[in-house]
Amino acid sequence: MSKAQSLIEQFYQEEQERIAQESTFTPVDVSVSSADMAMINTISKRFNKDKNQLVREALSQAILDMFSALEPVERKMLAKDADELANSIAAEIAEEQGLDSLEVTGTNWVAQDKQCIKDERKAEKEQQKQQEMLAQQILAEQQNSHSSEDMAHEDDAEPEQAQMDESTNEVSPEDTPFAEQTAETSEEPAPSNNSIFA
Repeated sequence: MSKAQSLIEQFYQEEQERIAQESTFTPVDVSVSSADMAMINTISKRFNKDKNQLVREALSQAILDMFSALEPVERKMLAKDADELANSIAAEIAEEQGLDSLEVTGTNWVAQDKQCIKDERKAEKEQQKQQEMLAQQILAEQQNSHSSEDMAHEDDAEPEQAQMDESTNEVSPEDTPFAEQTAETSEEPAPSNNSIFA
């Protein structure tokens, strides 16, 4: 099979998948503001997308965000109810189309609830980690501040110690030993033998 033939096979497969998926879609009559409609038209033209597909994807993402914002206990209850209702809707569509069963497409809300719980726990751990890092940083800054103050006190104490050392090095005549004083007095010149009374 050539590359062109395999490409056509891929197109057929994508078409079948799209038809199967779209068969589970439930139409909703939605009215939007003219400003929102203008933006939908503008985005769909810019990215060459079907308006209905664009609205469907945007609405799906908005519903996910709303679901994530629910309280955990309520979210769990609503997820179970939504999955049961989705299975019921899929069964009705299958019956209308004469099919035995139809696979539910879109979000599995119970699984999404579990993912929300994981994300929340991860966010809590990350926040706790950041708080611990902040506390360690504050503690380190306090320790650095205390050590700087201690060094400043030591620097202030050094001149005082130097002054005390200098004052002890200055020796007053009263502090000199008796032997040194007598040695100094004994060095006075002796009387000359050439005295006139000799």
